[in-house]
Amino acid sequence: MRADHDILVEIPGVRPPTVHMLGPDALERIWASICHLPMPRFQHYTLERRFTGPCAGRDIIRDLAAEPVLVLPVGDREVRIRWANASEESA
Repeated sequence: MRADHDILVEIPGVRPPTVHMLGPDALERIWASICHLPMPRFQHYTLERRFTGPCAGRDIIRDLAAEPVLVLPVGDREVRIRWANASEESA
């Protein structure tokens, strides 16, 4: 598992790409950045659970193992998450 690695998070139109250590604090900060954006209620609850739920970090790790970039829709925007050091690993 890669829970001790950095992730690169981008929210186009809201926040520039930033690197965070994958963990509950980082995921809660991401949620705080997007929770006030306009989105359907169901999507709001789904994303809240996705970023603040008890398995949030594990789920992000699982999804990044399957796809190099995790793209989550947020209303008419999106959150993009990938490993910050992904290019180093392919070398």
